[in-house]
Amino acid sequence: MAKRHMNQVGDLESLFLHLEELVLANSGEDEFEEVFKLLVAKLWDERRQAGAFRVHNQEAKTAEAIAALLKQADKAWPGILEETQPRLTPEHLEVCVEALSKHTISHECLEVMDSFFEFMVAKTAKGAKGQYFTPRHVVELCVQMLRPTPSEIVVDPACGSGGFLVHTMNYIRPKLSATRLEEYCRTNLWGFDIDGRAVRVAKALMILAGDGSANIIRLNSLLRPSMAGMFSEEESVLTIEDVCRSRMRKHKGFDIILTNPPFAGEVRERQVLESYAVSAKKSRIERDVLFVERCVQLLRPGGRMAIVLPHNKFAAESFGFLREWLLRKARILAVVGLGRNTFLPHTHQKASVLFLQKYEENGKPDRDYNIFFGISERDGKNSKGQFILKESPSQSVWDQVDHDLGEIADQFNEFCEKEHLLEV
Repeated sequence: MAKRHMNQVGDLESLFLHLEELVLANSGEDEFEEVFKLLVAKLWDERRQAGAFRVHNQEAKTAEAIAALLKQADKAWPGILEETQPRLTPEHLEVCVEALSKHTISHECLEVMDSFFEFMVAKTAKGAKGQYFTPRHVVELCVQMLRPTPSEIVVDPACGSGGFLVHTMNYIRPKLSATRLEEYCRTNLWGFDIDGRAVRVAKALMILAGDGSANIIRLNSLLRPSMAGMFSEEESVLTIEDVCRSRMRKHKGFDIILTNPPFAGEVRERQVLESYAVSAKKSRIERDVLFVERCVQLLRPGGRMAIVLPHNKFAAESFGFLREWLLRKARILAVVGLGRNTFLPHTHQKASVLFLQKYEENGKPDRDYNIFFGISERDGKNSKGQFILKESPSQSVWDQVDHDLGEIADQFNEFCEKEHLLEV
C-alpha cells in the first residue's frame, strides 16, 4: 500500500505531499495549480496578519475567503497566479484549508518551499525539456565562488524556479539594511525563462525571500535583437535587450551571470543559427551551446559568469569549436566537475560548472594562464537521488547536505588570491 502522508504541525514537507495527495485523489484538477493557489493565499494572509485563511462556519464562506485572498494577492503580486478562483469544490477546499491553516509559511521555511516547488514542477514536463532544477548546494557554490557585491547587477537567463537569484539575495542580505535589500532586489536581480510555470514559482520564492519578484520575466532568452526580421508585427517578441532598454539606464551588460540552461534540445531554425557565431554554417546545434554564446554576449566587459553544462561540452572533441570560441572571448577562471549523482533522480547526465570572466573591450586573449580545476568527490546524493545529510542537521541545505563543495570554494578563493583574480 502506498505511504500516506500525515499532516503534522511543523512538518511542511509532509504537508505538501499530503495536500497534493488530497487534491489529486479527490478533485481531478491540476494538483500543482490548486496547491499553488492555496500557498499564495496563505502567504498573502500571513503578510497581512488578517487571519482570513482558516475554516469558517460554512464551506461556502471558506471558499469566498480564499477567493478574496487570491484576488488581493494577484493585485499586489501580478504575474504569479494564472487565475484567482479556486477550482476545488467548497467541501474539498475546506479540507485543504484546514490542513494548511495549522502551519506558518515563513522565511525560515524557504528551502522547504523551494523543494516542494521543485518536486511539483519537475513532475510536469521539466525533465522532458532537459530542464532540471539545480541542487541548492551547487547553486550556493556558484554564488560563493563569484562573490557578488551589492553594486553588481546579476541575471539568470534560464532562471527556472529562481534558485540562483534567491541564493544571491541571501548572500547579499547581511551586507544591506532591509530597505536597501528591497531596493537591491528591484534593481539588481533579474531572471528570465521561457517556461511560464517556472517563472511564477520563481516570483513566489522571491516574494518569500524578500519581495524581489518584479524583474522575473517570461521570454525566450535566445532571441536577440538581430532576429527582429524573423517575425511579423503580429508575432513580435520581447528580448532581454528590450527589457534592459525600458528598465535600466545606460545598461552596458550584466556584471554577473549565474545559470543552468536546459541540457537537452536542438535548435534548427535557420534564422536563429545564422545569428550566432558558434552555429554558423551548421544545420542544427544543441540549445545549451547557444546559451553559452548568448550569456557571454549579455555580460559587460570584465563581467563574470558561472554556467552549469553537460560534461561533453568540456571534453568531447565535437565541441572543440565551442571551447576555442570561448577562449577568444573570456578568461577561464575555473572548472568544477560535479558528481554523477548530482542531478538524480531527474537524470544521470554528468555535469560541470564553468567559471569565466569576459575580456575587456579590445582586450587581447591571454595565451598562457592558470585555471583552477576542482572535482567533487562527495556530491551529497545517493544513487537514488536522495540527499545524504550530516548527523547534525541545520536550517541551510548548504550546511545540512554532506558534500565537499565548501572545500572547493575555499580552495578557489585561495587560488584567486594567489593569481590576483576577482578583486572586486
